[in-house]
Amino acid sequence: MHRTEKSEPSVVSDPGGFYPLFHGRRLEIARGLLNTHRALALDVGCGTGFLSSIGLTNAVGMDIRSSRAVTVRASAENLPFRDQVFDLVFAGEVLEHLNAPAQALDEWVRVLRAGGMLGLSTPNGRLVKLEGNHPEHKHLFTAGDLQISLARRGINHVKVKSIFIGLVSGRSLFRFLPWRTLKLFLLHFPVPSAMSYDLFLSGMKVPDAS
Repeated sequence: MHRTEKSEPSVVSDPGGFYPLFHGRRLEIARGLLNTHRALALDVGCGTGFLSSIGLTNAVGMDIRSSRAVTVRASAENLPFRDQVFDLVFAGEVLEHLNAPAQALDEWVRVLRAGGMLGLSTPNGRLVKLEGNHPEHKHLFTAGDLQISLARRGINHVKVKSIFIGLVSGRSLFRFLPWRTLKLFLLHFPVPSAMSYDLFLSGMKVPDAS
């Protein structure tokens, strides 16, 4: 009797394997860029609690929907907090879903203390346009767009990190690679922002920013 060997799963055969790898990379970048020793943090659109998952114990979870991690139910475009109260504001995969992203950025900067850190992640608009946009994404942003928007609001020293080469498209050549090969490539080699599926930005609020 001949034994049939199982082939290693790829993005095509196991598309569900993409998200854990993607989320793990986001966590890795967040730990490196966001100061986990800050006194008080706001997790905008927290879902199940992104900031708490990287070790922030003083994180206020805020979302429009209820969940175990949500401390405050509110809109990301109209925050129920006084000015300059948080040392860290983070919004992961939020900006692209909002009706008024510019207003949301204004609000996130408003509640951030001078010298505090603003972090956000969002799909790379340049790549998403080529691969096909998600129907729930109302706006697309490039790294350049966001760097300009943040600078205008007094967020300086902006760092941009890339999260994965585009893998989700049916046209992507990478979709046929085995997960083992893909993980080694994505976790250990830098990805140019132009080729990245997702962008992770962080910067500091300068003292004279409103």
